This record gives sequence, C-alpha cells and structure tokens, in this order.
Amino acid sequence: MLVQPNIQYLAFDDRKLLLYGIPLVALVSPLIFFGLTFEEYIEAAHLEIPEGIIYTSVFWFYNRYLLITLRKRFHSLANLVKRFTLQALIILVSAPLVSMLISFLLAKLYDVTPLEDFCDPTVSQGMAATYFLTFSVLLLYDAIYFFHKYKEALMEKEWIQKAHIQSQLDNLRNQINPHFLFNSMNTLMNLIPEDGDRARNYLGKLSTFYRYAVSKQEEATVPLSIEFENAKIYVELLKERFADSLEISLPEAVTMNRHTLPLSLQLLVENAIKHNIVSKSKPLKIDICLSKDEKYLVVRNNLQRKIQPVESTGMGLENIKKRIAFFTDELLIVSSENNLFEVRLPLINPQTR
Repeated sequence: MLVQPNIQYLAFDDRKLLLYGIPLVALVSPLIFFGLTFEEYIEAAHLEIPEGIIYTSVFWFYNRYLLITLRKRFHSLANLVKRFTLQALIILVSAPLVSMLISFLLAKLYDVTPLEDFCDPTVSQGMAATYFLTFSVLLLYDAIYFFHKYKEALMEKEWIQKAHIQSQLDNLRNQINPHFLFNSMNTLMNLIPEDGDRARNYLGKLSTFYRYAVSKQEEATVPLSIEFENAKIYVELLKERFADSLEISLPEAVTMNRHTLPLSLQLLVENAIKHNIVSKSKPLKIDICLSKDEKYLVVRNNLQRKIQPVESTGMGLENIKKRIAFFTDELLIVSSENNLFEVRLPLINPQTR
C-alpha cells in the first residue's frame, strides 16, 4: 500500500477528501455565493463547472501546500499562533493574486477581455467566496489534524498507563521469579549447615531486597542513590550464588540529585546474566557506573554468549526505553562492540518528572 507523502503533517490521508471535496465545492459554489438560480446554473453549466473545478483545485492544492510547508517549519504547539498568523497573512495577500492569474488564464481560454469585470460586484463576491472557502478548507484540515493529535495523545496516555501497569507486573514477576526464588532458597539451604551466620546475613539481605522491590511498586522513579543501595544488596545476593564466576563493580557512593526507574539495575544485570556464560573459567564481568557527563547510568559487560542462545522477546529493554521516554528526551542507548555489551540509561531530573 502506497503511503501518502507528507501524511505526518496532515495527520490523515486526505485523498478521498480531495476526490470528493473539490467537485462538491466547485458544483455548489455558484449557487451559494453568486445567487444564480438553478435554471441559470444549468444553462451556464458548461462554463461554470469547468471554471469552478479549476478555481477550487488551484486554491485547494495551493493552500494545502502552504499548510504542509508551515507545519514543517512551525511544528510545535508553542509556534501555533505564529503559524496561524503567518498563514492568514499569506492567504490574504496571495489569494487575490492567484485569483487574478486564474481569471487572466481563463479569459485567454474563453477569449474575453481579461479582468474586464474586476470592479463589478460579482468579482467582489468571487473574492469573498474565495476567502470563505479557503479559510473553511484550512479550518477543516486543522480540525481533523488536531482531532487526530488529540486521539494520539489519549492513546499515548493510555499506553503509558498500560506500560506502567505492565512494568509493575513484570517487576513483580521478576521479584517472585521461580528461578530466582529457587536459586535464593537453594543458596540459603547450602549456607545453613555450612555457616549459620552467613545464612542469617543472606536471609536478611534477601528480605531487604524484597521489601524494597514491593515498596517501590507504585513509584514511577526513585532516587539514584536508593537504587544503588538496593543494587548493592542484589549484587551481594548474586555473589553468594556465583562466587568468583561473577564480577560486578559499583560506585562506592552516589550523591548527585538524579532519579532512575525502580529496579532498572536489577533488570539490566539479570539481562546480562541471562544471555552470557557465567563460570569460573569464564567469569562474567559487569561494570555499573555513571557516564563522564553524569547524564547516563552505564551498565556494560563482556560478551560471552551462551552456546544455545536464550529465547528473548526484547521486551525488558523495550519497556525501559518506553518508560524512560516519559521522563526525558534523552534516549536509551544500547551498543555492542569490541566484545562489550553496553546499555546507557538516561538519568531523570526529579524537577521534570
């Protein structure tokens, strides 16, 4: 299916509107604006209809082009008044010139004196009709445009709400993930007979981690320092399981006033462990740090893909990407080069969230 050019600036495919709108306006204009009776209209139909089609087509496409051009330049809502004002001024000046040009060409075509009736009231009526129809068509386009944008805004808001709910469910599934819970319990069972103190310490950390996970379910963002504190606990839990097979580095302390998505570090670390070999002979090294400009939270790991790739939908990173877009214009950056996999998660200014 062919996509109409510039459709993003119209917000809809207007080909049907052009197909039906131009003939309809051309047919009814002489009856509405020039006071012709139906009999007079029928008698002059062989002249009125072609002339009406020409006038309507030229002005319709001219104003459509003007609308698209100005929307390209003034696309933001902040420039809405500026665009409307400039558009109105251009039409007020250009409409008589375009009308005179069409009249001149038609006069040549019909072999009459060009502009011989320019001062006649009929011409004034013609210009009034031109302005009325021009602004009516533009108003129709703008009404449809803003209606579509309003629908998009509602759909985006609904999607964000669904994404937030989905993220809560995803987080909950991750927290109560049978594998994670089984591995945690298995580690705890092994620690109990070996070292009671380590077992109690491990159980305390596990409890603290789950308490954080559950308590942050309703929060869209959390302070970076708090997320790091929870990440440290999570890393300590993983170290009990993987020992020297897993190396994770974290900053000692984070004092900057920035926020991030709750449990985002857990998800990114889980993602690295899920897709890579973790063994004593091939330890997985995960580095968590801040970018030099302190705009991103960086999580990178050495690439050592599993022999049999783990099935993945990519929804974890995609979910983070969509959620972070609600709080900042900065994009989630995912890269894989020099045998390293890296995710850059934009940090959130708490004043803009």
